[in-house]
Parts: sequence; C-alpha cells; structure tokens
Amino acid sequence: MSNQLQQIAIKWFDAFNTKNLDKLLDLYDDEAQHFSPKLKIRQPETNGLIIGKEAMYVW
Repeated sequence: MSNQLQQIAIKWFDAFNTKNLDKLLDLYDDEAQHFSPKLKIRQPETNGLIIGKEAMYVW
C-alpha cells in the first residue's frame, strides 16, 4: 500500500472512531457513491444507493 493510501486510511479510521462526520466526509469526492443494504431497508426509494456528500451526511 502506498504511503498516501495509508495516510488516507489512518485519517478515515480516526474520523470514524471519533465520530467526526465532517472529517470523514472531507475524505470523499463531492459525487461519491455509497451503497448499503441498511439504507435499502430504511429508505427503499434509494434502492440502497446514495450519491454525493450531502446525501451521505444526511444518511
């Protein structure tokens, strides 16, 4: 794994473990896509897929 990827992974785990959603989403592209079976259950209209940091923030 490249050093750059390791640094991103460390930042991701740090943001996740400290429940810092803003820091976590800063690591994603504005048009990032997220698929989750839980999302499909809770918001069936999404078919489990959301697109964009704003949608991810709400989720």
